[in-house]
Amino acid sequence: MAKLAAYRAKRDFTKTSEPAGKASRRPGASFVVHKHDASRLHYDFRLELDGVLKSWAVAKGPSLVKGEKRLAVKVEDHPLAYGDFEGTIPDGQYGGGAVLLWDRGAWEPEGDPHEAYEKGRLTFRLDGEKLNGTWHLVRMAKRPRERQPSWLLIKAEDAHARTEDDPDILEEAPLSVKTGRSLEEIAPGRSAKSPAKRKAASKSASSAKTAKPAKRASRAKAAKASDIQVAGVPLTHPDRVLWEDQGLTKQELAEFYLDIGEWLLPHLVDRPLTLIRCPGGTQKKCFVQRHSWAGMSDFIHRTTIPDNSGTQEALTVTDIQGVIALVQSGVLEMHVWGATLADLERPDRLIFDLDPGEGVDWPRVIEGALAVRERLKALGLESFVKTTGGKGLHVVVPLKPKAPWKEALAFSRGIAEAMAADEPDRYTTTSVKQERQGRIFIDYLRNNREASAVAPYSTRSRPGAPVAIPIAWEELSPDLRPNGYTVENLGKRLSSLKKDPWAGIRKVDQVLPETKPAKRTSRKK
Repeated sequence: MAKLAAYRAKRDFTKTSEPAGKASRRPGASFVVHKHDASRLHYDFRLELDGVLKSWAVAKGPSLVKGEKRLAVKVEDHPLAYGDFEGTIPDGQYGGGAVLLWDRGAWEPEGDPHEAYEKGRLTFRLDGEKLNGTWHLVRMAKRPRERQPSWLLIKAEDAHARTEDDPDILEEAPLSVKTGRSLEEIAPGRSAKSPAKRKAASKSASSAKTAKPAKRASRAKAAKASDIQVAGVPLTHPDRVLWEDQGLTKQELAEFYLDIGEWLLPHLVDRPLTLIRCPGGTQKKCFVQRHSWAGMSDFIHRTTIPDNSGTQEALTVTDIQGVIALVQSGVLEMHVWGATLADLERPDRLIFDLDPGEGVDWPRVIEGALAVRERLKALGLESFVKTTGGKGLHVVVPLKPKAPWKEALAFSRGIAEAMAADEPDRYTTTSVKQERQGRIFIDYLRNNREASAVAPYSTRSRPGAPVAIPIAWEELSPDLRPNGYTVENLGKRLSSLKKDPWAGIRKVDQVLPETKPAKRTSRKK
């Protein structure tokens, strides 16, 4: 009974014809695949184990192409009686829509299936009417806000595997193995919810094998049309993995930003952007983007701004749709100017970037940030701190936009050079790698007009999907890792905070001091 508690809790069996069923005590090895036209078309892949059908929702359906990974989200166990179910689940009920028994047969695990299931890597053979040969089910790393574990369904290389040029099994054999019906015949009058609705399906598998390359191209266009939306922004290839080490997909990144929009947007809106785009993921080619590109979404705004040579184009966003549109274009890092469109010639934030060289441990980086804070405080300036998702820290000084960039750069250079002069064994203002050994590079050059720094709450295109985050000064400790907050765990932090550590940054009323900082204070122990 307990094995099917989640299944039964989601269904009203006085309204749906799905079987209530019960767990079986007899061992079996059946498998079934249902084609399910619910909120969107998907395929339910089910393996009999421990008297129930272990079930995964496969958005794009199984693929016979060797090595092709299909996202498979683990859902509740189903009763064995469900293996024969075909029909229509009423609208308003869980999973409402037409259900077609697409394939069935037997499966044979490689090794102990219970141990393999617990470890998250099942290898098995299928002997079905449509699916045959060896397959893998591999559990992915847990992700933030993940309610149901994500796996990958992968066809192994064997005699049953196909190439990308071969017919798609989903197109080749779309009908029920139980009744020979299509989804439209199971639920007459219902419009298929999948925008990738096929043309009249052939009832003969052999006729599909004669499909022309043009038909495959047509299918590709149809698949593109079926992409989902996040915050009203269409996502193509939503299951494309962007961080391979985490298995983090484009859709999950979009949903991450949607969830933290109220934290992110105040630091991003109406600031010129410098973007790091990695359309194929972090392990593929990444590049810097400052200007518009072909096919760019209208949610990303183009603005003509003055520069030394006349004018140039700047990119900005004004809402969460703009951020999601950046994700759609493969943007993994968002860097912002220290000024807004309202006054590009006068910064409202200064950045002191503390970048540790080889041999500098994390506690010394913390000491450096605190030293910057002390010098600023001595000049009557309040400052804030954030991790960068890398090795260092950013000390951020909010300002009323009054001083021009030239003065801002001179002021920040004065602070950095004073620290380097007082403690040359600790700090340097040169970016030359050889001269940074054992010292912290204080990068004040981010305080130029067109320079930028990673935005608070932006991800980084680095292993682990780290996020740059604002923190309270009191949080700085050796236990805090500079890249420790990630897409996976940031939600837990934000939900536990009693207040925003940068809550007062936009209320600070301060300007640069009129005189240059001349006083030097030593922090030598």
